[in-house]
Amino acid sequence: MTAPVRRYLVTTDHGDVVVTVNPAANGLDPELLSFQMADAADDVGVATPLRAFAAKMVDLIELHGTGDFAGGERMREMLVREKATADLRRIERFARDHAPG
Repeated sequence: MTAPVRRYLVTTDHGDVVVTVNPAANGLDPELLSFQMADAADDVGVATPLRAFAAKMVDLIELHGTGDFAGGERMREMLVREKATADLRRIERFARDHAPG
C-alpha cells in the first residue's frame, strides 16, 4: 500500500510554493520533493513560513528513511540536517526563479 501524497504550502520572500512529497522516495532521494508556485485555486491548508518548515523537513526525511545508508548514527544525523538545508534552499531558489513578474 502506497502512502498518501503530502502537500504543504510554504511561504517565501518571493511567493508561496506548494511542496509535494513523493511517497515512494526515501528521505535522501533528490526526488523526495517537487514544487509548483501556489495560486488561489490551491487548497493545501495553512501556509508555513520557510524557516518554520525546516523542522518539518527533518521530520519528512526521517519519516521516509535513509535507505541503505550504512554510516553511524552521528553521520546519519548530519546527513539528514544537510539534506533538509539543501531542500530549503531549493524551495527558496524555485520561488525566486518562478516568481510572477
